[in-house]
Amino acid sequence: AKGQRRGTACYFSAEMGQAARARMQLLDSLRTATGSSQLFAVYQPKVCLKTERVLGLEALLRWRRPDGEMVPPDRFIPLAEQAGLMMVLGSFVTHTACATLRRLHEAGHTALTMAINVSHSQLREPDFVPLLAHTLHETGVAPQAIELEITESMAADDLTLIQQRLQDIRALGLSVAIDDFGTGFSSLSVLRHLQAQRLKIDRSFVAEIEHDSRIARMVVQLGQLLGMQVIAEGVETAAQQAMLQAMGCDQGQGWLFARPMEEGALLTWLSQRGG
Repeated sequence: AKGQRRGTACYFSAEMGQAARARMQLLDSLRTATGSSQLFAVYQPKVCLKTERVLGLEALLRWRRPDGEMVPPDRFIPLAEQAGLMMVLGSFVTHTACATLRRLHEAGHTALTMAINVSHSQLREPDFVPLLAHTLHETGVAPQAIELEITESMAADDLTLIQQRLQDIRALGLSVAIDDFGTGFSSLSVLRHLQAQRLKIDRSFVAEIEHDSRIARMVVQLGQLLGMQVIAEGVETAAQQAMLQAMGCDQGQGWLFARPMEEGALLTWLSQRGG
């Protein structure tokens, strides 16, 4: 009621009660899953659109419950944010992804990089950068091989703080990418102040590119003007790949190239491709 406007009333329904109980049960299950094998990482390759050479990977968190049910990230990530669990989950993904990258490098795939998504609550934590530095040291991964992805809307909330965090992150040697660009409400001046190295075209714009390519083309041109590499998410057809490449987009990821894989399947896939 408050969310609609002050002085508004609304009726409580049985469905609302069921939804609230379902959220609490899911949150309890998530707390139990934290630190267990229910949570694991998968990795989606990023390729050069021109040569299809594998350049890097993006680490993604997954949750498989004991009964085998997969809980979608868009269900449990917002819950984790609300419950203050993102530092725990984020640290798990960062450590797991860095350890995986080290093993991939040891297996001969030395040119691969790893992109890791970072939430707003993680960046706001005073200990985030020291913990990140500790993880890099512990896993033995070169900072230059790690990229952190943030969304543009994060910076709009507290630009000064985010700028300082990103500066500290770059000082460690890591690079920064802006994810889901064009879906938030930040201004172009915010994007300029972030000084990120890469810009990602959101999958929603890639999905419609064969019917309306204007936004995707604008993002590519903007990235080029700012001296940033541009990556397209959700590439699913050869036509999308060809159009993005013609626009000057550098990299792509999506089901056309590979679905997200666990480490073992990824190693097999890389070996079959010869790199």
